[in-house]
Amino acid sequence: MAIYINGITVLADGVVEPVSLPDAKDWMKIDYNDEDGLIKDLISASRVHLEKISGVALVNKLLKVNLQTTGIAPGVWMVDLPYSPLICVDTVTIKTGINTYTTLVKNEDYEVIGGKLWLYSQGIYNVQYQCGYSIIPEDLASDILALTSWQFENRGK
Repeated sequence: MAIYINGITVLADGVVEPVSLPDAKDWMKIDYNDEDGLIKDLISASRVHLEKISGVALVNKLLKVNLQTTGIAPGVWMVDLPYSPLICVDTVTIKTGINTYTTLVKNEDYEVIGGKLWLYSQGIYNVQYQCGYSIIPEDLASDILALTSWQFENRGK
């Protein structure tokens, strides 16, 4: 039994960063506005980097993942979708032919239990889902601030 993730597409990313420019400037003890554009870019870059290395969505996202379940049929494949926390699964489709997919029905063809997607047959699937925090925990906000500060201080070196 195996589950292969064949691709992840960000369909919609958060429009508001979880750390504000004033918070970052306060953290870095900056009281001028000359570097505001750079600091905003570094906040975004820091968030994206931390999301990639942790597998945690720090802002609300809409994602599409292509996955494949294989192996001797165990009856159920419990899939940890990339990026948590899972908010909801919008659609699940299964490949039924060349460029042909059938939309599955929640609680009939698949289930979402304990933050995992439960699939009941082998196949190639496309899953569209929402994940992320509306308000991130303070420790994750501090990580963004620390990485933003480090990038600001070490730019061009």
